Amino acid sequence: MYKKFNKLIFIITLATVFLVSIINFIIDPFDIFKVYKSERVNLFKSCISKQERMTKIPALKLYKDKIDIIFVGSSKIDWWLNPYYSSKISGKNVYSLAMSSSSIKENIIMAENALLIHPEIKKIYFGLDFFAFSSNYYDTAVDIKRINNIKISAEEILPFLISFDTFKYSLITLKDNILLKNNVDIYSVENTPNYRAMHYFEQTVKKYDRDYYSDYVLNTDAIEELLSFQEFAQNKGAQVVFLFTPAHIIDLINIKEHFLTDDYFRLKEKLAENFDYYDLSSINKYNTEPVSTDMKYFRDAVHATKYMGALFEQSLFVKNNDTVILINKENVKNYLKKEENKFNNYIQDHPQVIECVKEWIR
Repeated sequence: MYKKFNKLIFIITLATVFLVSIINFIIDPFDIFKVYKSERVNLFKSCISKQERMTKIPALKLYKDKIDIIFVGSSKIDWWLNPYYSSKISGKNVYSLAMSSSSIKENIIMAENALLIHPEIKKIYFGLDFFAFSSNYYDTAVDIKRINNIKISAEEILPFLISFDTFKYSLITLKDNILLKNNVDIYSVENTPNYRAMHYFEQTVKKYDRDYYSDYVLNTDAIEELLSFQEFAQNKGAQVVFLFTPAHIIDLINIKEHFLTDDYFRLKEKLAENFDYYDLSSINKYNTEPVSTDMKYFRDAVHATKYMGALFEQSLFVKNNDTVILINKENVKNYLKKEENKFNNYIQDHPQVIECVKEWIR
Protein backbone atom coordinates (compact mmCIF):
# COMPACT_ATOMS: atom_id res chain seq x y z
CA MET A 1 0.00 0.00 0.00
CA TYR A 2 2.72 2.46 1.00
CA LYS A 3 4.74 1.58 -2.11
CA LYS A 4 1.80 2.44 -4.34
CA PHE A 5 1.20 5.67 -2.44
CA ASN A 6 4.88 6.67 -2.64
CA LYS A 7 4.92 5.82 -6.32
CA LEU A 8 1.83 7.97 -6.89
CA ILE A 9 3.38 10.89 -4.99
CA PHE A 10 6.57 10.51 -7.03
CA ILE A 11 4.63 10.50 -10.32
CA ILE A 12 2.56 13.53 -9.29
CA THR A 13 5.68 15.40 -8.20
CA LEU A 14 7.50 14.53 -11.42
CA ALA A 15 4.50 15.52 -13.52
CA THR A 16 4.19 18.84 -11.64
CA VAL A 17 7.87 19.67 -12.14
CA PHE A 18 7.58 18.73 -15.82
CA LEU A 19 4.48 20.91 -16.28
CA VAL A 20 6.10 23.84 -14.48
CA SER A 21 9.21 23.47 -16.64
CA ILE A 22 7.18 23.43 -19.86
CA ILE A 23 5.20 26.52 -18.83
CA ASN A 24 8.36 28.37 -17.76
CA PHE A 25 10.07 27.41 -21.03
CA ILE A 26 7.16 28.59 -23.21
CA ILE A 27 6.17 31.73 -21.32
CA ASP A 28 9.85 32.57 -20.71
CA PRO A 29 9.16 35.50 -18.35
CA PHE A 30 12.81 36.64 -18.35
CA ASP A 31 13.22 36.35 -22.14
CA ILE A 32 16.04 33.80 -21.91
CA PHE A 33 15.01 31.00 -24.27
CA LYS A 34 13.28 33.12 -26.95
CA VAL A 35 11.65 30.07 -28.61
CA TYR A 36 8.06 31.30 -28.66
CA LYS A 37 6.47 34.74 -28.62
CA SER A 38 2.82 35.49 -29.20
CA GLU A 39 0.47 38.38 -28.51
CA ARG A 40 -1.85 37.79 -25.54
CA VAL A 41 0.56 35.11 -24.31
CA ASN A 42 4.11 36.32 -23.67
CA LEU A 43 5.13 39.03 -26.15
CA PHE A 44 5.11 41.64 -23.38
CA LYS A 45 7.70 40.60 -20.78
CA SER A 46 6.31 42.44 -17.78
CA CYS A 47 8.60 40.63 -15.31
CA ILE A 48 11.84 40.73 -17.28
CA SER A 49 13.65 42.94 -14.75
CA LYS A 50 12.64 40.95 -11.65
CA GLN A 51 15.72 38.71 -11.64
CA GLU A 52 17.91 40.61 -14.09
CA ARG A 53 21.20 40.03 -12.28
CA MET A 54 20.60 36.28 -12.53
CA THR A 55 19.20 36.21 -16.04
CA LYS A 56 21.38 38.53 -18.13
CA ILE A 57 24.38 36.21 -18.51
CA PRO A 58 22.43 32.96 -19.23
CA ALA A 59 20.34 34.90 -21.76
CA LEU A 60 23.51 36.14 -23.46
CA LYS A 61 24.96 32.64 -23.58
CA LEU A 62 21.81 31.26 -25.21
CA TYR A 63 21.46 34.16 -27.64
CA LYS A 64 22.62 32.85 -31.03
CA ASP A 65 22.19 35.93 -33.23
CA LYS A 66 25.10 38.22 -33.99
CA ILE A 67 25.20 41.29 -31.72
CA ASP A 68 26.61 44.51 -33.20
CA ILE A 69 25.96 47.02 -30.42
CA ILE A 70 25.20 46.81 -26.70
CA PHE A 71 23.77 49.33 -24.24
CA VAL A 72 25.24 49.16 -20.72
CA GLY A 73 24.20 51.14 -17.66
CA SER A 74 21.58 51.62 -14.99
CA SER A 75 17.82 52.11 -15.31
CA LYS A 76 18.65 55.53 -16.76
CA ILE A 77 19.76 53.69 -19.90
CA ASP A 78 17.04 51.03 -19.69
CA TRP A 79 14.15 53.52 -19.51
CA TRP A 80 15.66 55.91 -22.02
CA LEU A 81 16.97 53.83 -24.94
CA ASN A 82 15.00 51.22 -26.86
CA PRO A 83 17.25 48.55 -28.42
CA TYR A 84 14.45 47.40 -30.75
CA TYR A 85 13.99 50.92 -32.11
CA SER A 86 17.77 51.36 -32.41
CA SER A 87 18.00 48.09 -34.34
CA LYS A 88 15.19 49.18 -36.64
CA ILE A 89 16.69 52.54 -37.63
CA SER A 90 20.37 51.51 -37.64
CA GLY A 91 20.17 48.18 -39.44
CA LYS A 92 22.36 46.75 -36.67
CA ASN A 93 21.43 44.25 -33.96
CA VAL A 94 21.33 46.26 -30.74
CA TYR A 95 21.10 44.45 -27.38
CA SER A 96 20.51 46.07 -23.99
CA LEU A 97 22.32 44.92 -20.83
CA ALA A 98 21.13 47.79 -18.65
CA MET A 99 20.18 46.92 -15.07
CA SER A 100 18.29 48.84 -12.41
CA SER A 101 20.54 50.59 -9.84
CA SER A 102 23.68 49.03 -11.30
CA SER A 103 27.03 50.39 -10.19
CA ILE A 104 29.96 51.26 -12.45
CA LYS A 105 31.76 48.08 -11.46
CA GLU A 106 28.73 45.90 -12.22
CA ASN A 107 28.37 47.51 -15.62
CA ILE A 108 32.04 46.98 -16.42
CA ILE A 109 31.84 43.29 -15.49
CA MET A 110 28.63 42.88 -17.49
CA ALA A 111 30.20 44.47 -20.58
CA GLU A 112 33.37 42.38 -20.25
CA ASN A 113 31.29 39.21 -20.02
CA ALA A 114 29.31 40.27 -23.09
CA LEU A 115 32.51 40.70 -25.10
CA LEU A 116 33.72 37.26 -24.03
CA ILE A 117 30.43 35.56 -24.92
CA HIS A 118 29.85 37.59 -28.11
CA PRO A 119 33.26 38.67 -29.45
CA GLU A 120 31.54 40.03 -32.58
CA ILE A 121 30.29 43.10 -30.62
CA LYS A 122 31.78 46.22 -32.19
CA LYS A 123 30.36 49.08 -30.15
CA ILE A 124 29.37 49.61 -26.51
CA TYR A 125 27.30 52.58 -25.39
CA PHE A 126 28.16 52.94 -21.70
CA GLY A 127 25.92 55.11 -19.50
CA LEU A 128 27.44 57.28 -16.76
CA ASP A 129 25.83 59.58 -14.22
CA PHE A 130 26.79 61.69 -11.23
CA PHE A 131 25.47 59.46 -8.44
CA ALA A 132 27.43 56.43 -9.70
CA PHE A 133 30.72 58.21 -8.95
CA SER A 134 30.04 58.39 -5.22
CA SER A 135 32.71 56.52 -3.26
CA ASN A 136 29.81 54.94 -1.33
CA TYR A 137 28.21 53.53 -4.43
CA TYR A 138 30.37 52.96 -7.49
CA ASP A 139 31.35 49.38 -6.57
CA THR A 140 28.36 48.31 -4.46
CA ALA A 141 25.92 45.46 -5.11
CA VAL A 142 28.33 43.59 -7.37
CA ASP A 143 26.14 40.56 -7.97
CA ILE A 144 27.40 40.14 -11.53
CA LYS A 145 30.38 37.77 -11.59
CA ARG A 146 33.12 37.49 -14.17
CA ILE A 147 32.50 34.32 -16.15
CA ASN A 148 34.94 31.42 -16.45
CA ASN A 149 33.07 29.62 -19.21
CA ILE A 150 31.17 31.07 -22.17
CA LYS A 151 29.15 27.86 -22.49
CA ILE A 152 25.80 27.55 -20.72
CA SER A 153 25.65 25.06 -17.85
CA ALA A 154 22.75 23.11 -16.35
CA GLU A 155 23.32 24.98 -13.10
CA GLU A 156 22.56 28.25 -14.90
CA ILE A 157 19.50 26.96 -16.75
CA LEU A 158 17.62 24.85 -14.19
CA PRO A 159 16.51 27.73 -11.92
CA PHE A 160 14.58 29.19 -14.85
CA LEU A 161 12.90 25.92 -15.73
CA ILE A 162 11.99 24.07 -12.53
CA SER A 163 11.77 27.04 -10.18
CA PHE A 164 8.35 27.78 -8.70
CA ASP A 165 9.53 31.38 -8.28
CA THR A 166 9.97 31.56 -12.07
CA PHE A 167 6.57 29.87 -12.41
CA LYS A 168 5.04 32.71 -10.40
CA TYR A 169 6.49 35.24 -12.87
CA SER A 170 5.31 33.09 -15.80
CA LEU A 171 1.74 33.33 -14.54
CA ILE A 172 2.06 37.10 -14.01
CA THR A 173 3.45 37.49 -17.54
CA LEU A 174 0.62 35.44 -19.00
CA LYS A 175 -2.01 37.40 -17.08
CA ASP A 176 -0.53 40.77 -18.10
CA ASN A 177 -0.47 39.75 -21.77
CA ILE A 178 -4.08 38.50 -21.66
CA LEU A 179 -5.22 41.77 -20.09
CA LEU A 180 -3.44 44.01 -22.58
CA LYS A 181 -5.95 46.25 -24.33
CA ASN A 182 -3.72 46.92 -27.31
CA ASN A 183 -1.12 44.93 -29.17
CA VAL A 184 2.45 45.40 -27.97
CA ASP A 185 4.68 47.46 -30.22
CA ILE A 186 8.27 46.75 -29.16
CA TYR A 187 9.49 49.53 -31.47
CA SER A 188 7.24 52.16 -29.94
CA VAL A 189 8.74 55.33 -28.48
CA GLU A 190 5.46 57.09 -27.86
CA ASN A 191 4.65 58.49 -24.44
CA THR A 192 1.53 57.85 -22.43
CA PRO A 193 0.14 60.59 -20.17
CA ASN A 194 2.10 60.74 -16.93
CA TYR A 195 -0.77 61.52 -14.57
CA ARG A 196 1.46 61.08 -11.50
CA ALA A 197 4.36 63.15 -12.80
CA MET A 198 4.58 65.35 -9.71
CA HIS A 199 4.56 62.28 -7.47
CA TYR A 200 7.32 60.57 -9.46
CA PHE A 201 9.48 63.69 -9.43
CA GLU A 202 9.03 64.08 -5.69
CA GLN A 203 9.84 60.42 -5.02
CA THR A 204 13.05 60.43 -7.08
CA VAL A 205 14.22 63.66 -5.48
CA LYS A 206 13.65 62.15 -2.03
CA LYS A 207 15.35 58.88 -2.97
CA TYR A 208 18.45 60.60 -4.32
CA ASP A 209 18.50 62.92 -1.31
CA ARG A 210 18.36 59.94 1.05
CA ASP A 211 20.42 57.30 -0.77
CA TYR A 212 22.98 59.12 -2.89
CA TYR A 213 23.50 62.81 -2.20
CA SER A 214 23.29 63.08 1.59
CA ASP A 215 26.70 61.40 2.08
CA TYR A 216 28.13 61.85 -1.41
CA VAL A 217 31.91 61.83 -1.79
CA LEU A 218 33.17 62.18 -5.36
CA ASN A 219 35.34 59.24 -6.43
CA THR A 220 37.27 60.06 -9.58
CA ASP A 221 39.39 56.90 -9.10
CA ALA A 222 36.53 55.05 -10.80
CA ILE A 223 37.67 56.69 -14.03
CA GLU A 224 40.77 54.47 -13.96
CA GLU A 225 38.55 51.39 -14.02
CA LEU A 226 36.64 52.80 -16.98
CA LEU A 227 39.91 53.42 -18.82
CA SER A 228 41.02 49.84 -18.09
CA PHE A 229 37.73 48.57 -19.45
CA GLN A 230 38.08 50.77 -22.53
CA GLU A 231 41.48 49.20 -23.19
CA PHE A 232 40.04 45.71 -22.65
CA ALA A 233 37.27 46.44 -25.17
CA GLN A 234 39.67 47.89 -27.72
CA ASN A 235 41.79 44.75 -27.49
CA LYS A 236 38.62 42.80 -28.32
CA GLY A 237 37.96 45.01 -31.33
CA ALA A 238 35.12 47.02 -29.76
CA GLN A 239 34.69 50.77 -29.40
CA VAL A 240 33.37 52.19 -26.11
CA VAL A 241 31.18 55.29 -26.37
CA PHE A 242 30.52 56.95 -23.02
CA LEU A 243 27.21 58.74 -22.38
CA PHE A 244 26.46 61.10 -19.52
CA THR A 245 22.81 60.18 -19.19
CA PRO A 246 19.93 62.69 -19.25
CA ALA A 247 18.66 64.21 -16.03
CA HIS A 248 16.00 66.84 -15.48
CA ILE A 249 17.19 70.16 -14.09
CA ILE A 250 15.31 69.33 -10.87
CA ASP A 251 17.98 66.68 -10.24
CA LEU A 252 20.69 69.32 -10.63
CA ILE A 253 18.81 71.54 -8.17
CA ASN A 254 18.80 68.60 -5.74
CA ILE A 255 22.57 68.33 -6.24
CA LYS A 256 22.91 72.06 -5.56
CA GLU A 257 20.90 71.78 -2.34
CA HIS A 258 23.49 69.26 -1.11
CA PHE A 259 26.36 71.65 -1.98
CA LEU A 260 27.62 69.28 -4.67
CA THR A 261 27.41 71.53 -7.74
CA ASP A 262 31.19 72.04 -7.83
CA ASP A 263 31.71 68.26 -7.67
CA TYR A 264 29.16 67.79 -10.45
CA PHE A 265 30.97 70.10 -12.86
CA ARG A 266 34.39 68.91 -11.71
CA LEU A 267 33.43 65.33 -12.56
CA LYS A 268 32.36 66.35 -16.07
CA GLU A 269 35.67 68.12 -16.58
CA LYS A 270 37.65 65.17 -15.20
CA LEU A 271 35.86 62.75 -17.52
CA ALA A 272 36.72 64.88 -20.56
CA GLU A 273 40.37 64.91 -19.56
CA ASN A 274 40.40 61.13 -19.91
CA PHE A 275 37.98 60.34 -22.73
CA ASP A 276 35.38 61.93 -25.02
CA TYR A 277 31.75 61.50 -24.05
CA TYR A 278 28.27 62.60 -25.07
CA ASP A 279 26.62 64.84 -22.50
CA LEU A 280 22.86 64.30 -22.57
CA SER A 281 22.33 66.31 -19.38
CA SER A 282 23.09 69.66 -20.95
CA ILE A 283 20.70 72.38 -19.78
CA ASN A 284 18.31 72.86 -22.67
CA LYS A 285 14.65 72.77 -23.70
CA TYR A 286 14.49 69.04 -22.99
CA ASN A 287 15.59 68.86 -19.38
CA THR A 288 13.93 72.12 -18.34
CA GLU A 289 10.54 70.80 -19.45
CA PRO A 290 7.91 71.92 -16.89
CA VAL A 291 6.53 69.10 -14.76
CA SER A 292 3.06 68.18 -16.02
CA THR A 293 0.88 65.20 -16.93
CA ASP A 294 1.85 65.29 -20.62
CA MET A 295 5.64 65.52 -20.46
CA LYS A 296 7.45 64.37 -23.59
CA TYR A 297 11.00 64.03 -22.39
CA PHE A 298 11.07 62.96 -18.74
CA ARG A 299 9.18 60.48 -16.58
CA ASP A 300 10.78 61.80 -13.37
CA ALA A 301 13.81 63.79 -12.22
CA VAL A 302 16.38 61.20 -13.33
CA HIS A 303 14.70 59.05 -16.01
CA ALA A 304 14.22 60.30 -19.55
CA THR A 305 11.46 58.81 -21.69
CA LYS A 306 11.78 56.57 -24.75
CA TYR A 307 10.65 59.58 -26.80
CA MET A 308 13.74 61.48 -25.63
CA GLY A 309 15.78 58.35 -26.29
CA ALA A 310 14.47 58.19 -29.86
CA LEU A 311 15.77 61.70 -30.55
CA PHE A 312 19.22 60.64 -29.38
CA GLU A 313 19.09 57.35 -31.30
CA GLN A 314 18.10 59.20 -34.46
CA SER A 315 21.08 61.49 -33.95
CA LEU A 316 23.41 58.50 -33.55
CA PHE A 317 22.12 56.37 -36.40
CA VAL A 318 20.30 58.64 -38.86
CA LYS A 319 21.05 62.37 -38.73
CA ASN A 320 22.63 64.63 -36.10
CA ASN A 321 20.29 66.73 -33.98
CA ASP A 322 20.60 69.00 -30.96
CA THR A 323 20.32 66.24 -28.35
CA VAL A 324 23.95 65.21 -28.96
CA ILE A 325 26.84 67.22 -27.55
CA LEU A 326 30.28 65.64 -27.75
CA ILE A 327 32.55 66.75 -24.91
CA ASN A 328 36.33 66.44 -25.06
CA LYS A 329 39.38 67.99 -23.41
CA GLU A 330 39.48 70.82 -25.97
CA ASN A 331 35.94 72.13 -25.45
CA VAL A 332 35.06 71.07 -21.89
CA LYS A 333 36.09 74.23 -20.00
CA ASN A 334 34.18 76.56 -22.30
CA TYR A 335 31.21 74.18 -22.36
CA LEU A 336 30.98 73.91 -18.58
CA LYS A 337 31.27 77.66 -18.14
CA LYS A 338 28.23 78.09 -20.37
CA GLU A 339 26.40 75.32 -18.49
CA GLU A 340 27.03 77.00 -15.14
CA ASN A 341 25.74 80.31 -16.51
CA LYS A 342 22.59 78.63 -17.85
CA PHE A 343 22.03 76.92 -14.51
CA ASN A 344 22.48 80.14 -12.53
CA ASN A 345 20.05 81.94 -14.85
CA TYR A 346 17.50 79.17 -14.39
CA ILE A 347 17.85 79.41 -10.60
CA GLN A 348 17.18 83.14 -10.72
CA ASP A 349 14.22 82.83 -13.06
CA HIS A 350 12.46 79.89 -11.37
CA PRO A 351 12.39 80.46 -7.59
CA GLN A 352 9.17 78.46 -7.28
CA VAL A 353 10.91 75.33 -8.61
CA ILE A 354 13.75 75.79 -6.11
CA GLU A 355 11.27 76.08 -3.24
CA CYS A 356 9.45 72.96 -4.42
CA VAL A 357 12.67 70.89 -4.36
CA LYS A 358 13.59 72.27 -0.94
CA GLU A 359 10.18 71.28 0.37
CA TRP A 360 10.57 67.73 -0.95
CA ILE A 361 13.91 67.16 0.78
CA ARG A 362 13.06 68.75 4.12
